[in-house]
This record gives sequence, structure tokens and C-alpha cells, in this order.
Amino acid sequence: MRLNLICGFLGSGKTTLVRRILRERAGRERMAVIVNEFGEVGIDGEVLRGHSVNMIEISSGCLCCTLRGSLISAVEELRDKVGAERVVVESTGVAQPGELVETLGDPVLRGTVTLGPIVTIVDVAKFPAFRKVLGPFYTAQVERADVLLLNKTDLAGPERLATVRREVAALNPRATLVATKRCEVDLGLIMDAVGGNAEPSALEQGLAAPAPAASFVSLVVGVAFGADRAKVERFFAALSVNVIRAKGFMNIDGEPTLVQFAAGELEITPAAVPRAFNMVFIGHELNEPALRAGIAETARG
Repeated sequence: MRLNLICGFLGSGKTTLVRRILRERAGRERMAVIVNEFGEVGIDGEVLRGHSVNMIEISSGCLCCTLRGSLISAVEELRDKVGAERVVVESTGVAQPGELVETLGDPVLRGTVTLGPIVTIVDVAKFPAFRKVLGPFYTAQVERADVLLLNKTDLAGPERLATVRREVAALNPRATLVATKRCEVDLGLIMDAVGGNAEPSALEQGLAAPAPAASFVSLVVGVAFGADRAKVERFFAALSVNVIRAKGFMNIDGEPTLVQFAAGELEITPAAVPRAFNMVFIGHELNEPALRAGIAETARG
């Protein structure tokens, strides 16, 4: 069984890439997906439904630390009970690739699971800010990758792209770098080559201090009401900088929509009717009363 790890910080484009993989590859082999959600409600799993593949959602934690056993059990189940030929793992945005690789080296999986290239998606526009704020915790995702997608190039100018390319290449000269828009990439490059970069990062060697995933918190807010688009846009425009990522489903102007927010950028797109209307907020020291009150104020009327 072949396993592909998709990594990248919150809002970088992991779900977009997995959707592309499912559209182009799901009918060619027995494929399964493991989705790791940092919050208690699985939004990404809902987005990925409808491709006739086996899916396991693991929520309320990170696969590289508190949920290691859950990841091993999920891979075992897909190997032994489903007979999956390929498993795509969409890690939570705060996961560390090196620790995921270590987990997947467990004796119960050894010899039966082949690791494909480790793919890390980098948001070009936000790379300098995230690197400054998060330091080695953020750059460790870059250093451990086999393939680095420099994504969202349409939101960054050529000078920013050139600067980020130089910085990323300096952090990981071994990796293949590909500039992308909405993760448009040759899937053979990221799925079929040999993976598992062997050289550990400074973070894995204990030469740099991590910013633990526990420093991030999540909040689920129910939004089972009709919302006004203009009010939703004003709400997100005024969000505290402590909210790094928000994602969920809302009924806006009478239509179900997928709402995504990452570091100041809002995207609202049509969606199928979800199982539930919820928004998940991820960040530092979230002001729960303010977020709940602000969301409530987006109601129509």
C-alpha cells in the first residue's frame, strides 16, 4: 500500500490539493483518504465527500502527537479491511512531517506501507509573516518535504515569489519546488516518486525549539441561521489577528456556502447542503464570547 502525506500550515491549500487528487485519481486505483482535523468538527471531510472513496476522519487533535495511535489504527484498517492501494493523508495544519514519518515507521506497518513523496504546501503570500511569527515550528514543515508547492502565486507578486523561492530553497535544497495556483500540479510528481526525505530538520534534532500544537486552540460555532453576505464580510474583515484560520459552512443569502478564512483573506464559494452548519475558528487565545456574538450578528433581517 502506498501512502502520500500532504502537509502545510493552516489555509495553505491542502484540501484543494486532495480534491484535485480525488478528481483525477480516484477511479484509477483503490484509494482512501485520512483527514486530520484540528477542531472537533470535521469540515475538510465534508468538503471531500462525494468521490466514492473510503474516508476516515480523525478530529480533536494532531496526528503527530496526541493522535499517533489513531493514525496507525486508521492505516491498518484501510490496509487489512479495505484493501486500499493508496492512502492520502491530509494532515492538520500544525502537524510536523518528521513526527508523522516516525509514526508511520511503527513495526505493525513496516514492510507493508510505502511512503510516497512528502508534500508541503507553502502559501507564498503569507510565508514571510508565518516564518517570522512561528519560526522553526513553521519552517520544519518546509525542511522535511520532498516536494514543495509554492501555492497561491496569484496572490503574490513576482518579487515575493522570487524571494520566497530563494528562502525555501535555502531551507531545503533537496526538495523539488513547484510554483502553483490552486495547487495545479502534475500529480505524478507528487504521488508516484520515492519519498521519505531521510535528513531530519533542526527541530527534529532538538537544535531548535518548537511552538507546540497545543499553543493553538479551536472553537466551533453553530451557524444554523440565514446569514447576510455583506455582514459576513464585515465580520471577517474585523476579526482579531489571533484568528489564523476559520472554515465552515453557512447559509448565506439563502444558499449553502463554504466559508474559508486564512490570515486576513476570505473566500466564499457555493457548496452542497452539508450535514450541519458550523464554523471552526483556529488561533491563539480566542475570544469565544466575541466570536459567538459577532457570528450571530451576521444573521439576515
